[in-house]
Amino acid sequence: MPMVPWRVRLSCFVLVLVAGGSLAGAARPRSAPVVEPIQVAAHVSRTLEDPSPIDPSFALEVAHGLEPGPPPHDVTGERYPSGLTIDGSTKRRTILFSFDDGPSRRTTPALLDLLDQLDLRAVFFVKTESFGRGNPWEREHREIVREIVSRGHMIGNHTETHRQLPLLNNAEIDAELAVSEAKIENAIGLRPRLIRPPGGALSTRVRELLAARGYTSVLWSVYTGDLEVDTADDVVRTFFRVLRRRERETGDRGGIILLHDTQLHSLEAVPRLVDALRRRNCELLERNEELYDIVDDVGYFIPGYEPASLDDRQADLEARTRRDCAALALR
Repeated sequence: MPMVPWRVRLSCFVLVLVAGGSLAGAARPRSAPVVEPIQVAAHVSRTLEDPSPIDPSFALEVAHGLEPGPPPHDVTGERYPSGLTIDGSTKRRTILFSFDDGPSRRTTPALLDLLDQLDLRAVFFVKTESFGRGNPWEREHREIVREIVSRGHMIGNHTETHRQLPLLNNAEIDAELAVSEAKIENAIGLRPRLIRPPGGALSTRVRELLAARGYTSVLWSVYTGDLEVDTADDVVRTFFRVLRRRERETGDRGGIILLHDTQLHSLEAVPRLVDALRRRNCELLERNEELYDIVDDVGYFIPGYEPASLDDRQADLEARTRRDCAALALR
């Protein structure tokens, strides 16, 4: 029997989803105007300064067809205008952890436990090829996606097959996104509004297509090189080397970090990175400089937007750092 081309298989799967009514909320408008940074600042200022309480159970209730409770924390980035591209750079010492290519039953659950222990929230860009159908392996990965949301992390689309979007034609991109959107919405009850294009590859054409589907593209500014190295030590060294180079060359002192939750050494590197940043804060505190602040929302990296809450966070962070550094000095 001849092999059926992947384009035909993907298109047939999309048709099945649409015909079966699996694309919940498909009647919602998909297009939205591209907005300028100043408009973005006005749009998000209210929500970032006064965020809604975290209630991850909302998505799970919707996924199970139950009457939802209060509106959730914005785990999918719905409040951000479509057509926006967040490149992840910042002049502040603001850090956000992001993880690509999961879920993986071998590593992602352990990472979620680790982030809980560190009291951190991150952004997960999931590749949907590993979940969404009925076999036990894919059901297990679907539950991991639910668990990501239930623990208060943001979630975004990393496409179905991880092919670079500029290499595909418009119909192929639409089919790719229709499948991945449907799988994520079926898993958590919410349609993704954040996307990380595979490889960070974008073009004017792709930006327009993503904007028409209501997406905010989230890139990164600090790559840890965790796919190119084999140890946590190498990941930590690469992270600080890139951070120093960007500060020297562009003036960026923080940024969105790219890691992969499919790599065991990446998981091992996370607590080391957090510990190293906190120890550096001891030095910065002595010099009366801004401290590294590990945040939980891509909104802090919106171009042209400088939330006042970062200054309030610095005051709280300074008090905590003073206590932590005093405890370290006693060891």
